[in-house]
Amino acid sequence: MNRDEAVRCINIAKRCIADGNNEKADKFLKKSLALHETALAKELLAGLGRTPPKSPTSPSSSSTTNGDATPSETRKRPNTGGGTESNGKDVTADMIAAVNKVKGKKDYYTILGCEKTATEPELKKAYRKLALALHPDKNCAPGANEAFKSVGNAYAVLSNKEKRGQFDKYGFQDDSPSTSHRGHSHRYNRYYHDDEDISPEELFNMFFGGMQPNNRNGRRATFYNNYTREQTTTGDNNASIVSSLLQMSPLLLLILMSVLNSIFTEDPAWSYHRNGQYKVERSTSWNTIRYYVKGEFTEKYTSQKILHLEFEIERDYKQDLQIKCINNQRRKEQLMYQYRVTGNTRYRDYASEMDLASCKDYNDFKLPQYINSRP
Repeated sequence: MNRDEAVRCINIAKRCIADGNNEKADKFLKKSLALHETALAKELLAGLGRTPPKSPTSPSSSSTTNGDATPSETRKRPNTGGGTESNGKDVTADMIAAVNKVKGKKDYYTILGCEKTATEPELKKAYRKLALALHPDKNCAPGANEAFKSVGNAYAVLSNKEKRGQFDKYGFQDDSPSTSHRGHSHRYNRYYHDDEDISPEELFNMFFGGMQPNNRNGRRATFYNNYTREQTTTGDNNASIVSSLLQMSPLLLLILMSVLNSIFTEDPAWSYHRNGQYKVERSTSWNTIRYYVKGEFTEKYTSQKILHLEFEIERDYKQDLQIKCINNQRRKEQLMYQYRVTGNTRYRDYASEMDLASCKDYNDFKLPQYINSRP
């Protein structure tokens, strides 16, 4: 009887996956495993990025406790016992070094390698570099996944003005009993950890691929909104002019801060697109990447500085190609997974028609040797 009910739960989960309702599918797959363990349920859970619940009486869970990974876990995490991941990818010294820079650190500024006075562009640059180096699709060293999550959490907090202010005021606090007696600890931890607006993976997709994060617990992620306002209505038809001005004061404050920020923030030296400020067209010396600068560009920059600037342009251009390639490959894998689960050939056709030209462009793009030798 339990086996029949477990099969029924799997069939429901398949329909949920086809409809894009992964949370409901996860619920029914775990219920199926609780009734009767099957390899299909475990494989579907692994495809959703979930870990199958451990059974205290089954031999397989015992072996997992002793350190042996289940087949689905083997595909998702690197082998910590040697220099090669279980899927055959080599673990390089650079991968391990990237993980060690983040491993064990709690301070968000230290994790990103930034000063407490770091500006928003500096935070973005630091996150961009670390996220690409630690992403599970690229880095298979032991601890890379945890380091990737730490970098994402650090940037999610420091890129939000309100949360950064809270962090600067209270610092990092864990949930251990030794710190729970402090007056601000519970409020701080609830503020950061209970809300869980956005996961590190969603942050990466949104930062590089333009994807919108999923809503969690009925709340929309507010990653790019540094300021939030609540519009309230009093329902009083006889409201005075003074109360109206008080209601508008947050908006006026935001406008004033935006104006001050635009005054004291220095414009970038170049742009990929022509606009009112960047009218002069130029191209890099090696791969002729087109970019635009202001009219006084040659007056402010020496030939040596221009050379260094073009190094950065070409390096950023190649990183953008890599990001597009990763996102396209992941999307294709998701479509093929949907096809295998549902048998709907539409997903297979979409996957076969996907353009992976960005991956070829990335592999063919060669940086100058001088750039590669720079730190």
